[in-house]
Amino acid sequence: MKTFSLFIILFLGSQSLFANKTASEIYLDLEKLYSLKRVLYIAAHPDDENTRFLAYMSLGEKAETAYFSLTRGDGGQNLIGNELGDKLGVLRTQELLAARSFDRAKQYFARAVDFGYSKSAEESLEKWGEKDILSDVVLMIRQFKPDVIITRFPPDKRGGHGHHTASAMLAIEAFEKAAQPDFLPEQVKQYGTWQATSLYWNTSSWWMDSIEDSLVKYPDQYLKIDIGGYNSQLGMSYNEIGTIARSQHKCQGFGAVVERGERMEYFEYLAGEKLQNSFFEKNDKTWKSIVSADFEKTFAGLISNFDFLHLESNIDALLKIQKGLVSLPESNFKNEKLSLCNEIIINSLGLYIEVLSDDYFVVQNDSAKFNLSILNRSGTPVTGAQVKVNGEQVVMQSKMVNAGELFECPIQFINKHNLTTPYWLQNEFINLFQLENEEDRGRAESEPTFASLITLKIKGQDITVLRKAEYKWRDPSYGERRREVISSGEFACNFEENIHVLKPEQHKTVRFSVKSFSDFENNSITIDVPKAWDVSPATFNLGRMKKGEEKWFEFDLMASENSVNGEIYIKDDKGLNINSYHEVVYDHIPTQVIQSKTVMQCVKIDAKIIKGKVAYIKGVEDAVPLAIQQLGFEVDQFEVNSLANLDLSIYQTVVLGIRIYNVHPELFNYQDLLSNYVKEGGNLIMQYNTASRDFTDKEFGPLPFKVSRNRVTEEDATVTFLDGKHPILNTPNELNKDDFNGWVQERGLYYASDWSQEFKPLFSWHDKGEDPQEGALIVAKFGKGQFIYTGISFFRELPNGVPGAYRLFANMLSYQSE
Repeated sequence: MKTFSLFIILFLGSQSLFANKTASEIYLDLEKLYSLKRVLYIAAHPDDENTRFLAYMSLGEKAETAYFSLTRGDGGQNLIGNELGDKLGVLRTQELLAARSFDRAKQYFARAVDFGYSKSAEESLEKWGEKDILSDVVLMIRQFKPDVIITRFPPDKRGGHGHHTASAMLAIEAFEKAAQPDFLPEQVKQYGTWQATSLYWNTSSWWMDSIEDSLVKYPDQYLKIDIGGYNSQLGMSYNEIGTIARSQHKCQGFGAVVERGERMEYFEYLAGEKLQNSFFEKNDKTWKSIVSADFEKTFAGLISNFDFLHLESNIDALLKIQKGLVSLPESNFKNEKLSLCNEIIINSLGLYIEVLSDDYFVVQNDSAKFNLSILNRSGTPVTGAQVKVNGEQVVMQSKMVNAGELFECPIQFINKHNLTTPYWLQNEFINLFQLENEEDRGRAESEPTFASLITLKIKGQDITVLRKAEYKWRDPSYGERRREVISSGEFACNFEENIHVLKPEQHKTVRFSVKSFSDFENNSITIDVPKAWDVSPATFNLGRMKKGEEKWFEFDLMASENSVNGEIYIKDDKGLNINSYHEVVYDHIPTQVIQSKTVMQCVKIDAKIIKGKVAYIKGVEDAVPLAIQQLGFEVDQFEVNSLANLDLSIYQTVVLGIRIYNVHPELFNYQDLLSNYVKEGGNLIMQYNTASRDFTDKEFGPLPFKVSRNRVTEEDATVTFLDGKHPILNTPNELNKDDFNGWVQERGLYYASDWSQEFKPLFSWHDKGEDPQEGALIVAKFGKGQFIYTGISFFRELPNGVPGAYRLFANMLSYQSE
């Protein structure tokens, strides 16, 4: 099973969606196959990596290059959708893999959960468990065996984020520990020890204004590399490729203008041997020493005399190379090189191999029916030998596939696979993902649900390739589309809303959908609620449902004085939790499926409101409008471009969505409109925007203030009321310090600064060891109305059902002009 898993790791991303590779692409793969250079890049989050450098190393130096990220970025924000938390981590993982498809590096992860902004490495390491996360980094080094390790951040406060600094500190320690046989000896038994030659920090003018001066003053401390070179095989320079890769981090707003020309990168020595000119000047490995002199001669000859016009004429030499690789002892290195060699052979022969299904899912315990197709577009006969699906042998009739022939073979078996979901989300976790399978450690994504290892015989040699089962269909707007085939349950249930907030004795209608993946009838389900909640009806018979059908059901939910906040589940007739089904769908990544138990939060709160209409002007998509509606306000949502024709005077309060100026800078054109709304008695609430150099001279509200980078990351930081009599703290809900208990991830971010004297700050709080921060919520009277800026992270607190956050927001929304 271990060999099978290694094949899966190495083949993912290797097959083209529509076609075999071109001669130039094949030759580039061959150069990488020949190369024995290896470099490991280490940082903390998706989007931390230097994609230009990775492209230069992978495509210029032809080094096997990998980016190792401590986290999946699940504690961050989302510029393009409403995914946060677990779902955001899934999206950002796939964006990293999309970036790697351009710069051609590999991608790996540690088990650390991104718990949000951290101001110290010590906090980060304490939450993750320093020994656990260090073991992940050491394991990565021992498995990948790099010549050199590069950190993105310095190992001190200049890293700016505790996760950043921790990534560099861990890299330094792991650089030493990976070579020690008494450190994690169980790892050593499996992978051996490894001593990388050197450890460097990829520094820049971001951290060092006088970097060129430092190069002159301390020349032995630095390497300087121009990574802007042009690759004629690809028709692009490495910084062009790198900026395209960088732009795949769309949810973080890192779309970049393509760069061309000279691009200097600087590397500061941290540990190991000091290098003079190149990261690989100490690398003396050759294929002669690894396999044999004849192997080296054959390989070098193919590199020198590669036939670009008649790719098939390279096959004999490629088969000799493949045979030499097969003779190597078992190791990650052997499997990596062998899998790449096999793909080069397949592409050189123009063999097109795919495994297709007639739908995108297979129900557990049902029969899976796939069709394997092998199209031979070469003059070399190929024999289909065997197929293994998920490591299990399936029947395949041996067949000689001659030039121009299409061989098709049905594959059928019973689906015993678990439900498809990202492997790191299979178990509950807090700050470290708890893995079901130890062999998943480091892996970027789950194994394909249905992965077929196909062994062909070519001139008497076994060539094994992997193809995941896919569903293919015609989209009239896009043409051919594909997605991976998943394993599903018989049906799935999804609540329409993830949270319901109720006052004691209040009734609400809760809706949920049932999505069927097979034909069935008379399945029954039960609604399981926390203590002292009343639900009616509590049991449903789903009736007859057809495959692909979706039905909606609803029940009445009521809170009582004794209701305990908790979670509502949907269970089957055996009392087992039914799973939900969620897709993360964007054009720049493959569709991702998350299946986990169906759950909805139910929160009892004592939150009064002064009823009125609220206009929510959308920024980045978030769940705040739903929370406002849950409080009992009437909410209308609008795009920024609607403001030109919108009568704001009919609204008690206007709320600007999070990061609205970041994504819709045209809102600055409506400043007079918004200011007049406030002046005439309106209540304008501006939620946080990220501090940007573009906003240095901009005015956000009717009165001057600035948006800073100040934040409070400790969600339990002690709150101090600065003006305890202010209406926002008293009307209609009288707030106290208990309302600030049970908050999640942080207090807030991008606080106000340099505000005019008309503003009043209402709160003060701070992280340990820091000065008080007063810019979380500032309010000013302007004309007959009021303006509020808040950096409080309502976009996190409200969807997580924090009662005090609801009560505070209810007061902010309930403004009545004098």
